[in-house]
Amino acid sequence: MPRKTTEAAATTKSPARKTATRRTTKKATESVLSWEHVATRAYYIHLETGGAAVDNWLQAERELQPV
Repeated sequence: MPRKTTEAAATTKSPARKTATRRTTKKATESVLSWEHVATRAYYIHLETGGAAVDNWLQAERELQPV
């Protein structure tokens, strides 16, 4: 025997549960010193103080090294 329309409307599915999101901690990533970073900083050192290119490069590397 077919269901009545009122019975079909009365049976509803339960609302979908939200999935719990897990909080994750940020892992410390290694800082990679790239050629572009050093070159850019050396350029700005040159604009500020002038000096030899090698000295500016070495100063930029020292400034950008992670501690």
